Amino acid sequence: MVTAAAWVLAIIFWRRARRQTKHLQAFIEAEYDTLSSLAQDRSLAEKLTDICELVELQIKDCFASVMMVNQEGIALNAVAVNTLPPEFTKALQNIPIIDGVGACGTAAALKQPVIVEDMHRDTRFELFTTLVEHYKLRAAWSIPVFAPGDKHLLGTFALYSSQARAPTEAELKLIERSRDLISLVITQHNDRMERERSEQHALSLFTHNPEAVFTLDREGRFMSLNNAGEKLLELTEQQVVGQHYEMVVLEEDKARTKEHFEATKRGEPQHYEIRIFNNHGQVRQIEITNMPIIIHGQITGVHGIAKDVTQQRDYEERLQILDRSVEASTNGVVISDARKKGFPIIYVNPAFTLMSGYSADDMVGRSCRILQGPKSDPNTVKEIASALRAQTEIRCTIRNYRKDGTPFWNELIISPVRDSNGEVTHFVGLQNDISERVEREEKLAFHAEHDVLTGLPNRTALERFLQQAVALSEQRIYVLFIDLDGFKPVNDSLGHECGDHILVQTAQRLQKVTSEFDLLARFGGDEFVAVVQSLPDDESVMNYARTILAQFDRPFVYEDAEVSLSAAIGIASSELAVKTPNEMIQHADVAMYEAKRRGSNTFQWFSPDLDLDTQQQITLRAQLQEAIQTHQFEVFYQPIVSRNGAVVAVEALLRWNHPERGYVSPADFIPLAERTGQIVAMGHWVLEQACKDAARLREAGIAQVSVNFSPMQFYRDDFIESVAKLVAKYKIQPNQLMAEITENVLLRDSASALKMMADLRDLGLEIALDDFGTGFASLSYLNVIPAQKLKIDRCFVQNIESNTRNAAITRGVLTMAAELGISAVAEGVETEAERDYLTRYACDYMQGYLFCRPQPINKLLAWLDHK
Repeated sequence: MVTAAAWVLAIIFWRRARRQTKHLQAFIEAEYDTLSSLAQDRSLAEKLTDICELVELQIKDCFASVMMVNQEGIALNAVAVNTLPPEFTKALQNIPIIDGVGACGTAAALKQPVIVEDMHRDTRFELFTTLVEHYKLRAAWSIPVFAPGDKHLLGTFALYSSQARAPTEAELKLIERSRDLISLVITQHNDRMERERSEQHALSLFTHNPEAVFTLDREGRFMSLNNAGEKLLELTEQQVVGQHYEMVVLEEDKARTKEHFEATKRGEPQHYEIRIFNNHGQVRQIEITNMPIIIHGQITGVHGIAKDVTQQRDYEERLQILDRSVEASTNGVVISDARKKGFPIIYVNPAFTLMSGYSADDMVGRSCRILQGPKSDPNTVKEIASALRAQTEIRCTIRNYRKDGTPFWNELIISPVRDSNGEVTHFVGLQNDISERVEREEKLAFHAEHDVLTGLPNRTALERFLQQAVALSEQRIYVLFIDLDGFKPVNDSLGHECGDHILVQTAQRLQKVTSEFDLLARFGGDEFVAVVQSLPDDESVMNYARTILAQFDRPFVYEDAEVSLSAAIGIASSELAVKTPNEMIQHADVAMYEAKRRGSNTFQWFSPDLDLDTQQQITLRAQLQEAIQTHQFEVFYQPIVSRNGAVVAVEALLRWNHPERGYVSPADFIPLAERTGQIVAMGHWVLEQACKDAARLREAGIAQVSVNFSPMQFYRDDFIESVAKLVAKYKIQPNQLMAEITENVLLRDSASALKMMADLRDLGLEIALDDFGTGFASLSYLNVIPAQKLKIDRCFVQNIESNTRNAAITRGVLTMAAELGISAVAEGVETEAERDYLTRYACDYMQGYLFCRPQPINKLLAWLDHK
């Protein structure tokens, strides 16, 4: 008989088996649902929820969740929670990926599993205490989810248990397998979404593109054409497929179109405009963009986009708007709402963020006034505000500030955008960081008006200041021309470094005794000019002149040497009528020479009854300026011949054809032009004329033209740039130009002059050291000047066959030049005896009246033809 106890046990086992059977059935169904959902086109959240349900059926008293990394990669959001209510899911949003923020935030930050047996005892869950207690949770096991094959974090997979415990080894394996399945599901979902986006993007770019889109095979035949293309050509896709693109291109544009097509086939994207005709013979101007079609690394055809710009060419204003919109893609772009108070920003592009440091989140809803700072020009700020109120365009440059507080110069264009009714709805701001350009312009502006050596204002700044002073001041203006006595011998004997030191010290001494309301400038060489507007009368000016002279009572000290110098000062005032303020400088210059004539170390006032020769110099100086402006100068060329008499080069020589006096001797006007600085403009004109004539001379067999460069030209900051422009403009070939210089170019700033010579060599010019043997330190200069030719002055060539001293010097120069590998050119050869002597001692080249006098290019070319 079956006892009652046996029946009770049987019932218990039966019920337990029934529960296990139900649990197994639920697990099987859940597993089937999970596998089925993975195969079906269900949402990502549904698929992940099914995985969570499957795991929950296998691990008792646990609640599974899947969290995914947000787009910025800085936080986690719950996307699948199976058993727990929606409120739990809402609470698990925007969980920071930081070590110490719960199990999931920590696991994602450390990229390793985090097992917490009891959340009540773990400080990482302090922010989630209410949530944990509300849902009666104790343990949390979180494991990071990575993309297959790499360490790219996708999210976390976590289980929460109502019991304080750690997972078993079997449970951990189940969690890891589920994690891998979750990784696969998310990756497949992302791949599918990316593929769909790509397909939809391609479809939109082609089928739904409002512009005509087409593809061509490598022979140029149409393979496809979208709806917009059919409308443009007024032909169907079936009518054009298989036809060559030339069927619609105007005859005049076919060759150019083919060039672009072939370039695209070489892998070079093209953008150009051509004319086509449609099926009705109407000519349309279209803008073409061609791109190569690349499949498996091979170019299989050409993709094209055609835009009808016929109407746009008729409306230039629309074109300008289009240009601005195109430019916006490379500059910072800000769009603000013109209909709301304060014009809040609704969009900023990445270029703006890169430039300013402000992200879209920082700027949206705010005003661009956030960019302004303590040194933003208030007037410019007012102009911007006024333009916005008036709804007009404004262009300006303003000093703005980045998010980190650093300033930058912003080139700003703000344009109103109107709707179809003509009402302004938005403002578009184009912004460009031009800090480097502004700083460069400020430096250039400073150097353009300041002397490199002393830092004082230069002649340009002097003339501008003087003109303003005369125009604006109601009292008398004085000009003091200051020249150092005995500077050149010191410079030649002690060297240029010593000379530069003295000039710098002189500038500093004079600057200390000059009022801040006046101007002290370096005029050139050892000459300084002071423009005085702060002193009330002549007596005060004379006291100032005495103060200047007193600055030379103390010797200048350089290393172990003491140098004593004095100065001469010429003074001119605006009391005497002048045509231009600059004449006051000329008057002071004249007075300075009178002071020198009277013994120097003194000052002299200018008066009209000064030496007649000085007045003639002033007149000649004015006439020189007129000659420059009215093109009275001419370039003559004198041949340079080799030892066998062949013409190998010519020297360009400046001649002044005065309208009344005829040809003026260069000895009369060249030194004056050197002193006044007019030689700079004259030298530039000669160089350009020589560059113009170089091609004709080359055709006549003359391979090189020598041009004399004044030391004053080397003082100009734009000297090399001006030469480079002429070389490029006239396509001068290397070694086609020879720059003739004297050692005087090193007097002011030897380091700068040597660099300029190196720059001339880089431009393809050769260097010749002119007037060799007449200076103070010519031999030493041969070590530093990068010369290819050495010109022996005519004073050593005259009567060389009978003058033993000249002969000895010339032979020594020729021998030295040969040893140094430098070609020698003898100047002023006038007799056959001189030529024969130079030939006997292997002089490379000669020039002089014996061979040909200097003459205009046409006469020179005629002479060459009959030679």
